Amino acid sequence: MLGAIIIASDQSRQVQGDRFIASPGSELASWAAVEVMGKASITRLADALWEVCDLVSVIATLRDRRNGAQSESSLPDLADECFASYKRKGCDAVLIARCGAYFELDIATMLAFHQERGLEATRAFVDDGPLDVWIVDPSVVSGYSWVCSPSACARSAVYRSQAYANRLQSARDFRRLVLDGFHSRCHLRPEGAEIKPGIWVCEGALIERSARIVAPAFIGRNVQISDECLITRGSNVESDSHIHFGTAVENSSILPNTYVGIGLDLAHSIVDGRNLINLQHNVSLQITDPVVLRESAARGRGRKLRTDIESGMAMSSAE
Repeated sequence: MLGAIIIASDQSRQVQGDRFIASPGSELASWAAVEVMGKASITRLADALWEVCDLVSVIATLRDRRNGAQSESSLPDLADECFASYKRKGCDAVLIARCGAYFELDIATMLAFHQERGLEATRAFVDDGPLDVWIVDPSVVSGYSWVCSPSACARSAVYRSQAYANRLQSARDFRRLVLDGFHSRCHLRPEGAEIKPGIWVCEGALIERSARIVAPAFIGRNVQISDECLITRGSNVESDSHIHFGTAVENSSILPNTYVGIGLDLAHSIVDGRNLINLQHNVSLQITDPVVLRESAARGRGRKLRTDIESGMAMSSAE
């Protein structure tokens, strides 16, 4: 029996079903939890693992809703408790993934490799280095804490894979994942119906008659595209967003619950509420005028998009 534990620090968007272990007050700081063409990478990973694993759990750090303090120590504790539970249930192997990346490993092949080597653990490697993905033997490994120890690397087998992987460490990585999905360079496929070649539209979307959608493009759940708008060149507009009259969105990502105002020209950007990152000019802005950009009324708890600019637009990744 194979179990899987996904370590998903600081997630606020819940994985469907009973696979999510977290406080409803947690906040998001990882691109792996940002909706991409209808479904977050962390959710896609959980769904993929359910196809090959008997047990799957997603674990996030907790944030105290009373004082905003984040309880980092709870993450390894929860992971170790989950690992012990899997061991009691008779798992022969446990996959552990610290999810900050999107990856498409062949888990069945990795498991066979691990069993052939007969070591305590096997770690996945891709062309540009190791992934935070292990398969461990619960009969000899104490728990999640073990994979974080210095001895783990020395005592793990190396499973090398040519599979697609995107580390999702930056805004550029996120946009590359969108385009790779559109152009079938990976297995990520948009949710919704492909109403025309290269154009996907989800349930509840409203596209006015005079709006133009040029492939490849994705329109998410309950999105509103107003008259005279243009969505083009690999753009994705995620759930519950509204693109208002006459605005053009080119080669950009509009994240969930975002209002984009009238007559704007957005290109090479990621927009999250009033936060905008322009990848072409390597700048990050927070727009204070709600007529231009804002969080939509449906945003609810919301998520803070990190806008710190570093070399290559590097953003904070999940730990």
